[in-house]
Amino acid sequence: MYYVVIPAYQPDEKLIQLLEVMKNRLSCQTIVVDDGSTGQSKDIIEEAKAYATVLRHEVNQGKGQALRTAFQYIQNLQENAVIVTADADGQHAVNDIDRVARAAMNLPNRLILGVRQFTKDIPLRSRFGNILTRTLFRLQTGVAVSDTQTGLRGFHSNLLPFMLSVEGNRYEYEMNMLTQASQRYQLTEIPIQTIYIDDNASSHFRPIRDGLMIYKNLFKFALASFSGFIVDYLVYALALLAMASMPTGLRLIIANTVARITSSVCNFSLNKKLVFQNTDSVSRTGAGYLILVIALFSFDTALLFVFHQLLGINLYLVKIVVGTLLFFVSWFIQKRIIFRERNTFSHEIY
Repeated sequence: MYYVVIPAYQPDEKLIQLLEVMKNRLSCQTIVVDDGSTGQSKDIIEEAKAYATVLRHEVNQGKGQALRTAFQYIQNLQENAVIVTADADGQHAVNDIDRVARAAMNLPNRLILGVRQFTKDIPLRSRFGNILTRTLFRLQTGVAVSDTQTGLRGFHSNLLPFMLSVEGNRYEYEMNMLTQASQRYQLTEIPIQTIYIDDNASSHFRPIRDGLMIYKNLFKFALASFSGFIVDYLVYALALLAMASMPTGLRLIIANTVARITSSVCNFSLNKKLVFQNTDSVSRTGAGYLILVIALFSFDTALLFVFHQLLGINLYLVKIVVGTLLFFVSWFIQKRIIFRERNTFSHEIY
């Protein structure tokens, strides 16, 4: 026996069809969380009570909060159990729900993901969203996950305290869960049937708005880096103008040194407090950051000199080109080493 949690907002008859099949074919207890449904969907929720335990939010609070409501309910039961989350729109096959549950029973300290196969038959909106999110997820965590947006997930009840600690009320909750779980647990993928009904029209996922919420950490880093780059470039340009009478090579080295010191202090503070919210001592993270700054400064200055002196690129333009190249290097090192947030876990196919 295991629990299947289904968050539902404005469900239609597909929810009842799913519940009927689950009741006939699976040995599970089903929990439907009505996330403030209105209109005809309220009648669907009433009908669902014949098949499942129904928990209700009076007003819509988001998928993340709906999942936490169910998790808290299960935790209060104090049972040794497995929990599977599934969507209400019928896009998860019943046998796949059971396969994910069985895997979670056999692997109690892992997060099990039912992953879809994104072929050319999949709606373009869904394929694009998956490619974007899995690319950014790997950049952020170092873990390659083939389907970051899957709602079919399974885990043992010993992970419930962790699940309840994850922040986010809407779709960002699932990405936060995945990101933080990759720091603490191994992820296991189970290939599942890919089902899209009416071109996935029932999905409440909004690619741009929810994508911004999901990847706010990466955007914060980009914003902090951009702020540091603005400081770096302004100091660099002012220093070049102030030393107009000096030889070009010397001007370049002095201007870049002063600019990099100023911007590094600014960037370190923003990344430690705002982006990574790192609680380690300033002495530990500062030492690592200082080494990174020296290394990046050396590459920065060398590339500036090569691009300007050998390739003849304008002194002001070359600063922008080099800064862009080193942005990604800086992100990777700070994320994975200096402000490290995760252990060395990976994923596997089960």
